[in-house]
Amino acid sequence: MNLKPYRTVSGVLLLLFIIGTGALHEVLGQSGAWKATMCGVVSANSRLYTIETNGALYSTNLETGRWFQIGKPEFAKTQFLFAVGVSLYTIERDGNFYRVNQSTGSWIRVGPTGAWKNTIAGTTLDGLLYTVDVSGALYETNPATGGWRQVGRPDFGNTTLMFGAGPSLYTLERDGSLYRINPASGSWSRVGEAGGWRNTLSGTTLDGRLYTVEATGVLYETNLATGVWRQVGKSEFGGTRHIFSANGFLYTIEAGNLYKISPADGNWKLVS
Repeated sequence: MNLKPYRTVSGVLLLLFIIGTGALHEVLGQSGAWKATMCGVVSANSRLYTIETNGALYSTNLETGRWFQIGKPEFAKTQFLFAVGVSLYTIERDGNFYRVNQSTGSWIRVGPTGAWKNTIAGTTLDGLLYTVDVSGALYETNPATGGWRQVGRPDFGNTTLMFGAGPSLYTLERDGSLYRINPASGSWSRVGEAGGWRNTLSGTTLDGRLYTVEATGVLYETNLATGVWRQVGKSEFGGTRHIFSANGFLYTIEAGNLYKISPADGNWKLVS
């Protein structure tokens, strides 16, 4: 939404609460508050959790834009952030897998040391974590125990983005093709036209549909059963770096601002 007007914020109210030995701060609708976000996820409680480049973990109310820091800034090495049940999970650059408490930010390593090194994409489905590494292998992980198994053959080395929807996994590959994957066997088939999602920047699923933003600024909705897609709204989304879904809406982070988007017509508003 590089064409969107930015809201001028003056006299932002900063509320400081002291909890134990740490400080909790909350800001309502601060423009540019998400400018350092490097990864994020929406949890089952419909809150947005984001990690910034300084390692800070934040929780955001998607209806009001109010956010607060959780725990200490200990997450700077995070590569991927996931949510399963009441917990957050991170994969760090050294390949370690951690469970993070959504309320306190406390964490504990799960599974073998470094087992998720070289992960290139991942998603969750039915309470399980699915990841692909540089070898092309697809892995299923039980996040409660860290136990994992390889699924199918190592056919997935060109994966750039990965999604879970319904009973299936979906991947976007470097050539822009979309694939449906059976999470039990690893068997796969192409969905829609080859290369139909070329230049995709980011994506998310909502109600069995895939929503993707392209470098041209176009937002697309794809029927995952058929691969048929349609443009949603105007070509206003070229600044999108992260896109999420919750409560029937899409949410994007652009130039540090958080936007709420109608998946029906692409209408948007700054979250405040």
